[in-house]
Amino acid sequence: MRYIVRNFPLYSIHPQAELAAQAAECAGELGAYWQMHDVLFERQAEWSGNSGARQVFESMAQDIKLDEAAFAACLDEGRHVDRISTDYQAGIAKGVTGTPAFDVNGAMLSGALSFAGFQQEIEYYLAGGKPPTMEVAADSYRSMGKEDAPVVVTEFSDFQ
Repeated sequence: MRYIVRNFPLYSIHPQAELAAQAAECAGELGAYWQMHDVLFERQAEWSGNSGARQVFESMAQDIKLDEAAFAACLDEGRHVDRISTDYQAGIAKGVTGTPAFDVNGAMLSGALSFAGFQQEIEYYLAGGKPPTMEVAADSYRSMGKEDAPVVVTEFSDFQ
């Protein structure tokens, strides 16, 4: 199975979501995407709705031992704003209206589902069901698993 995360910040209701996505992408540049991904969810109460979210993200970067200057420079330069926008537009094109949303080999599932919510879809594809329909490159840090896996799960997330 291949698991991919794509950014889908809900701009109107989660004003810090885009900056959270930038923090994750900047951490990815520094080899720690999944660590930042996890800490963003774990410490969501600290930054969600907080106008000082950037300082929280910088604290997180320090906690996971990132190069603080490089992380701050990445945020300052907005290096990943275009990638976040591209992910968001891809989600819109797939019909995503909220998060989390998942594309499992072309079948859209919405909401925070348990594994049982995914199990039927995953088992279908593992048994030889239709191939993936959403072409997403296995980029350097936002995906896990083999590029040619029989099941591709793409999550659209805003870290909230």
